Parts: sequence; C-alpha cells; structure tokens
Amino acid sequence: MKGLIRAYKVFIAVFAVIVVAAVVIGTRGLSGQENHTYVLPAGYTGWVAVIYNQKGYPELPKEGDAIVNRIPKNGVLKTSSAPTAGRMTFFYADDQGQRTEVRMGMIQGQHMGTDTIPRPDGTKEEKTINAFYVGTEQQYYAHLQEQP
Repeated sequence: MKGLIRAYKVFIAVFAVIVVAAVVIGTRGLSGQENHTYVLPAGYTGWVAVIYNQKGYPELPKEGDAIVNRIPKNGVLKTSSAPTAGRMTFFYADDQGQRTEVRMGMIQGQHMGTDTIPRPDGTKEEKTINAFYVGTEQQYYAHLQEQP
C-alpha cells in the first residue's frame, strides 16, 4: 500500500512539473510572436496579397507593438520585410486616416505560402505571400465560383 501511495505522489509531482513547463513554453512562444495590423482602404472587398522579402521596397513600419501593413487600393503590398507569425487585426481607413475595425467574418481564405518563380535566365525567385479575401462568406464563395 505504501508503494502505491508513493507512486501516486511521484505521478502527481511529475504531472505538476509537466503542466508548469507547458505553461512556460506556451507563454514564451506566444510572447515571441508579432502583432500585425492590416489597414485596408475603406470599403475594400477582394483579395489582398502581402509579398515579403522584395528588394527595393520599404520595410513594414511599426505602431507601438504592431507591424503595420497598409494595403494599397489594388490590394497588393510589397515589402522588404520578412514574414512573421502573430496575431492579426484588420481595419478600414478612410481618406482622413480614421480607422474602423473590420467586422468578424469579413476575412476569408487566409493562407501563407512560398512560390518559386523561374526567371528567363534560369535562376529562381522565391516569393513568400500572405493572402486573404476581404468580404462576406457569400462574396468569397461567389468569387471562387467565378474563377476558371
């Protein structure tokens, strides 16, 4: 019986250490990620693409603790910054810069990927792209059905 009680106490101690370690690792992992703010033209609907690691383009600016992605009217933002993971928030901005948070459910089909593009000289260029659709779920699916 004493052996069973001792084994139970060891199990509880090991379990407690594992739980504490998981919380510490999880917290450090989250705190190492960046916050991203996406500023869209007021009323914008359609695809947005942020293309990273593009030489000759500016780095993404920061506001406080957030990296700011100011999306132009054509929906394509090129930057020399590298992609980073983190929390994303979305805003519409009017011509005066006044921001309104984009409603939940208006960001569809978000995905990040790397494309390898062959050049005429035989070299290859890699493009890392974060893409998402801004619009209702109905608009998103209607847009997908229009594609060949």
